[in-house]
Amino acid sequence: MFGMTLDTTRPTGESGHALRLDPESGPFKELAAVRITVPAGGVIPAHSHGASELLLTGVSGTVEAACACGAKTVVPGSFAMLPAGKEISLTNHGAEEATLLAVFSQSEFTESLPRAASRGCGCQGHHDA
Repeated sequence: MFGMTLDTTRPTGESGHALRLDPESGPFKELAAVRITVPAGGVIPAHSHGASELLLTGVSGTVEAACACGAKTVVPGSFAMLPAGKEISLTNHGAEEATLLAVFSQSEFTESLPRAASRGCGCQGHHDA
């Protein structure tokens, strides 16, 4: 995002594994960018994202992403895709925290996620930092 600064620390009072990175004033109308962390030895149990489709990309560590269709190991640079309405679980079998970047299509699910604080406009050529 051009001309935008994100504070990716958790908003006060928020907990959980997911933090939405695209700001409300940002340019995205159809997508939601979310950072997901899975602690060492941790599991995010099976859950659905409702009407959201999902593209999951490894940033650090290793996570097993599983659904009814099977499982895929997601490492930095690899990705997994999940259609809307399917349940997914994420398991970190490693000894260190894993981080994933998830890009969702917008839905009620994404609207419920806590957002990172931002400054700036998000548009190329307009710097409002």
